Amino acid sequence: MQIGCNRTIGLQKRKAMKTAEKSQIKQDTHSSCIVHVCTSCRQPGTPREPKSNRPGFILYNKLLTAFTDSGLKDSVEVRAAECLSICPRPCGIALSMPGKWTYLFGDQQQKEAVRDVIECVSTYMQSSEGFMPRESRPTSLRKSILGRVPPAKDFR
Repeated sequence: MQIGCNRTIGLQKRKAMKTAEKSQIKQDTHSSCIVHVCTSCRQPGTPREPKSNRPGFILYNKLLTAFTDSGLKDSVEVRAAECLSICPRPCGIALSMPGKWTYLFGDQQQKEAVRDVIECVSTYMQSSEGFMPRESRPTSLRKSILGRVPPAKDFR
């Protein structure tokens, strides 16, 4: 009799935990979009120092300013990433949000990228799971995609 009772309690706890996790996922989908910008990115032959001259660092500062000045400033966080490990395809950015697909892009030109990144982030945030078909992205972000990762789901 005691064993059956313990199983029931264990099952109830697992159900309660799953319900809490699903609730957390729903809350997380209203979290900020994070735009990760590789600050190490530079073209081959470009000096490593000073860091402030690296194209990736310049792109990071331009995106930080652009999002701060945009209507998305309260829902987008621009973060410096020391290295996104896409050195042959500078400059690199990644978009992520809890419960949504994560995207990795390379070949971002600091002069042209800002407008397209803002447009892409807006599209990304409006999609239910972060899935952005090729034709829904700005032209420069159609051909520069390096990968996308599905949203993390409950692994239990």
